[in-house]
Order: sequence, then structure tokens, then C-alpha cells
Amino acid sequence: MATPLGAVRNLTASSLLARLEQNLENFPGALLLCGEDAGHLSNQALRLAARLLCPQEHRQQECASCRRVFAGLHPDLFRVEAEGIAIRVDRIREALAFGAGRPYEATRRVAIVSRAELLGLEAGNALLKALEEPGRHLHWILTATRPETLLPTILSRCATISVPPPPRAERRARWRERGFSAEDAEDLALAEPQAQAAAEFLESYRQARTEVANALEAGLLGRRLASLLVLADRLARADETAARLLSELLADAAVSGATSADLLRHRAVAGITRELGRRFSSDVLARAALTAADAPPDVRRGNRRLHYEKVLLELYLAGS
Repeated sequence: MATPLGAVRNLTASSLLARLEQNLENFPGALLLCGEDAGHLSNQALRLAARLLCPQEHRQQECASCRRVFAGLHPDLFRVEAEGIAIRVDRIREALAFGAGRPYEATRRVAIVSRAELLGLEAGNALLKALEEPGRHLHWILTATRPETLLPTILSRCATISVPPPPRAERRARWRERGFSAEDAEDLALAEPQAQAAAEFLESYRQARTEVANALEAGLLGRRLASLLVLADRLARADETAARLLSELLADAAVSGATSADLLRHRAVAGITRELGRRFSSDVLARAALTAADAPPDVRRGNRRLHYEKVLLELYLAGS
């Protein structure tokens, strides 16, 4: 059985990752990175892939090889991601074919499976066969925000590290270093998109936040039930970052009466969340925020629209 690195060693996740980077010859054939922040896990997976594929003379992840890894252009890197609500078995088979070949430039090949909890049964079984014998030149790096939903046999064949999200102040500073304004860095620290897509991401992220906040205002403060039902349907079809906005705005509302607006996650819509905090008790809002954050990851594990409808309708009734 593979070693659950994060569970058995008295080291932080950052220390474990650093040790892996420094000892590539003992890098596991299959590594699972799990945690709450899918974007952060993806960035960590790419960082490890860059180190595995980097020529020996480059150790600062600033060479052409590393830049191509982060841009998704390295010939010895294969990325598997969900298409819609699931990872298709065809993509896993393509990864298997990729892994069977010899490296083009590096001494190894790396296949990254992002959001592995979205593997269907057929895709999971196909991946399992590869994890049993990854081969001499291939390393698998999986990420999962819900590792408990993976096949037990996949878990048993992966070395596992639990990766907490970096502190918000650190994330803000990182975006400021890349040239973003303080306001932009604040939002990017919340959503953590891929660096190369950050500028384009901001507009859609802020639009989604405004839409969620306006729907809460119309539905819960203006008592327009239809706005909440439309919001539930929209959230059910949204990506994880946008869907998470409901939980985050409700959490802001829960603490809005006891904290400065500067400490709220989403200061841009603080007026709405403060008004929600005046209308509903902090306990009701906190409970709704926790429930909203626990939405089923896809339709195979529950009806997302009904989940959000339940959260919003319970709040609606609590305010009547």
C-alpha cells in the first residue's frame, strides 16, 4: 500500500512537498494532493511537474522548460481535466497512451489528473490499472478536493499529501508581485485562478459575485422567491469558484455585525451582506453558509439545484 505521507510524518505539507522536490529519484509513481482549494492544488501539481521535467541545471523554475509546463505546452506533460461534470474515460486512455511513450525532452513524463473526484467508474478503473504499474518514466499527480469519494483502490496506490490553502495575506502579496492592484489582488486571492488567465478571469468573477449578491438581495430582502429559484439553477450549473460565492457571501453576512468591513471577504458587496446580517441571525446565516459549501460535486452524487434550493428556501422561510 502506498504511503500516506501527510498522515504519518510529523512534517507540514510544505515541508513534504519540498522534500519531494529535492529527492526526485524517490518521487512516488502516483501522488495525490488533496485539500479544499482546487486552484491551489492545481498550482502545486504544476509546480511539482515543472520540477520533475526541469533539466538538472535549472533549479529555480524560471527556465524555458518550466514556463512551458505552466503554460501547458511541455511535450512530456499531459493534463486530464473534467469535461462538463465528469472526467471521461477517453481522456484517461489518452493519458495511458501518453505514459506508454518515451520522454521527448526530459528524463521523465508527468500526467496530472485534476479534480480526480470527478472520475466516473469506468475512468476510475482505467486509471487504477495504470497506477498499479506506472512505469519507469511516468509519474501520476492527482488532485482532489473530496478524496473520500475516490475508489479505495486508487487511494491505496497513491502517496497522499493534504495541502491546506496558503494564508490569504500570502495569496494577496503574490498577486501584487505579479503587478495587480490591491483591489484586483484581493479578489484574485479569493478565487486563485491560473496566473496566465487572471486578467480575463476577474471580469467574469466579479460579474458572478454581483449576480449572486443581487439575487440574495432581491430574494431574501425584497422577498421575491423567483430570484432565489433562478439563483439555485444558476449555481447548479456554475463552476466551483462561482458556486462557492453563495457560501462566502452568507459567511460574510453572518459576521458582518461583529467585524469591520475591511475583514469581510467580499467588500465590494458589503452593503448587501450587512443588510442580510441585520435581517437574519448570525446562527442562521452561518448554518446556511456551511450547508451551501457542502454541495454535491456533480449529478452522480446528488442534485445540485435541489441542494441550493433547499439552502435558499430555508433562509427565505427564516426571514418571513
